Amino acid sequence: MKNILLLTDFSEASKNAIHYALQLFENNETTFHLVYVHKASAFTSADLMTSSTDNLYASIVKSPQEDLEDLVNSLKTSYKNDKHTINSHVDYDVFTDAINQLIQLQNIDLIVMGTNGVTGADEVVFGSHTLNVIRKVKCPTLVIPKDFKFETPNEVLIPLDEKDHLNKTRLSLISSLLHNKETKFHVLRVIETENDSFKEADVEVLNSNFSEENYSYFNITNVPLHYVVDTYVQTNTIDFEVFIIQQTTFFERLFKGSPITKHSKVAKIPLFILHD
Repeated sequence: MKNILLLTDFSEASKNAIHYALQLFENNETTFHLVYVHKASAFTSADLMTSSTDNLYASIVKSPQEDLEDLVNSLKTSYKNDKHTINSHVDYDVFTDAINQLIQLQNIDLIVMGTNGVTGADEVVFGSHTLNVIRKVKCPTLVIPKDFKFETPNEVLIPLDEKDHLNKTRLSLISSLLHNKETKFHVLRVIETENDSFKEADVEVLNSNFSEENYSYFNITNVPLHYVVDTYVQTNTIDFEVFIIQQTTFFERLFKGSPITKHSKVAKIPLFILHD
């Protein structure tokens, strides 16, 4: 992965995700694009009419640009990694439109963003920005919970339902992200009725990418996806998850019919999103 987009709103959650990415790709030649998207609703027509050109520029662009430059300098001082280039961008647009434009302009391979995880009584698992990126931006996305400090991913969970396709390209993408030969993959195929064709196809692909010691495979029938994921994460040491998103949203499939508090542990683990 050569070009990585780091989203920031200068919150602790976004900064934590940035630090995670810089450590995850420590040994890779990588260009990071640090991006702040200014809310399009932050200024009214009255603001535009009453502000001088200089004041308007300072309010819209100059201040966040200076904050970005300070953050870039801080990161360069902390990591001193000659393999990394960090560029900064300020965009004044609809959030997901700005991201989609940058993906095209900068040939982005991966988006990294932070999330606050489960937020108390509100029981919000992922914020609106995270949801919008996952639903409206078709680019591999790595979501890092606010309090998750970097550790090399060793135990990776890949849950699949009947609509998900496991193929060599996807497994190669996951491997290139993790670049850890010791990683073990836990693959859960959740289907409504017994069907050996899924297992045969999945195992063939897994064997073409990994040795048998590097993965475990389970074919689970007639159990809701959210229950399988909940149970497995709570009974195994998982430090990274991969989900394939389809047209029907991943969140509807994962969280439908389940008390959201049960997913608090899921929301505390880095989540790698791939789109179908």
